[in-house]
Amino acid sequence: MKMPRVALGVLVLLAIAAWLFWPRAAAVSILEVKKAPAVRMLAVNGTIRPRLSVEVQAPVAGTLTALPYDVGARVTEGVLLARVDDAPQRAAIAEALAAVSAQEAALAQARRDLARFEALGEFVTRQRREEARLAVDQGTQELKRRRALVAQARDVQQRYEVRAPFAGVILERPVDPGQTITVSTVLYRLANLAAPEIAAEVDEFYAAALRVGGEALIELPGRSQPIAAAIVHVEPRVDPATGAREVRLRPSRPLDDVASGATVAVNLIVEREQGVISIPRSAILRADSTPTVRVVDDEGRVQDRRIRFVDWPAETVTVTEGLAPGMRILADPQAAAPGARVRPRA
Repeated sequence: MKMPRVALGVLVLLAIAAWLFWPRAAAVSILEVKKAPAVRMLAVNGTIRPRLSVEVQAPVAGTLTALPYDVGARVTEGVLLARVDDAPQRAAIAEALAAVSAQEAALAQARRDLARFEALGEFVTRQRREEARLAVDQGTQELKRRRALVAQARDVQQRYEVRAPFAGVILERPVDPGQTITVSTVLYRLANLAAPEIAAEVDEFYAAALRVGGEALIELPGRSQPIAAAIVHVEPRVDPATGAREVRLRPSRPLDDVASGATVAVNLIVEREQGVISIPRSAILRADSTPTVRVVDDEGRVQDRRIRFVDWPAETVTVTEGLAPGMRILADPQAAAPGARVRPRA
C-alpha cells in the first residue's frame, strides 16, 4: 500500500523542521586535562641599576673652588672630584706651625740652660739643676703636642678635597663651582656602570617565596631572546610606603650596552614542578571565592566542578584538587551553561 503523497510531504517537512529546530551541540573550545612539567613564575618590572652607586658629598661646609667634572665624565679611583675653599684651615695650619717653631726655640733654650748648670757642677744647687731638667722634659712634651696639632690640622685640610671612592661615570652634578655647600649637599652622583644589576620591587606576599640564588629571565627591549639571571639579594625590610621588598638580580651576561635606569621585564622563577595539572586562569569561574570549572562528560554534557588551585598572579595556574588527567573542560566557561550539550570546535 502506497503512502499518499500528501502524507509523505508532511513527513519530509517535519523531518526538515526537526533538523532545523532540534537543539544541537554547540561548538566550543575544549581543553584536555594533562599532567606535565610547569614553571611557576612571577612577572614584574625591573630597572637597570649600577652595581656600585654613591652620592658624593663633602665632609666639610664652605665654598666650592673646584668642580672639574661634568655629567658623563669617566673618573678613576682617587681622582680629585671637588675642592672646598680651605683658607681658614690653611691659616690654622700656619698658626700651628708658628707655635711649633716657638716651642722649638723655647726647648732649645731650656736644653742650653740644663747643659750650663750641669757643667757648673757643685757651683749650682741641685734644685736649679732639677728645675732645668724638668723644663726640658716639659718643653719636649709640649713640642710633641704642638706637632700633633699641626698633623691634625693637615688631616683636616685633606677633608677639603673630595676624591672618587671608585672608578665610574658621573651621572649627575647638581651644584656649580662657587656655590656654598653644607655637609649634606650632593656634589655628584657617581656610578660604576660595569656589570650592572636589575632591581625590582616585589609585593611582600610574593617576595616571601623568593630566595637568593633563584632563577629569573630578563626580557630586554630589542632582543628576541631573554637573558638568564640569578637573584643575589632579597631585601629583608618591607618598604612601608609601597608594601614591597627590593629584589636584585645579576644577569648571566653583561648589560653594558643597556642604559642605566632602563625598564625591563623580569620573570622570576618561583618553582619548577613536575607532573602537575595546569590550566588557564581564564577557564576558572569565581576564582576569588568558589573556583569552578565546567567539565564536559563523555556525552558532551557540561557540568560545574569545584577545584582548588595555587593562587598566583599568572595566566596559568596549578590545580591541586578537583581535576584528573583525561578530563575535558571548557576553555571559556561562559561558552555553555551546565546541562548544555557541546562538541569540540574544529
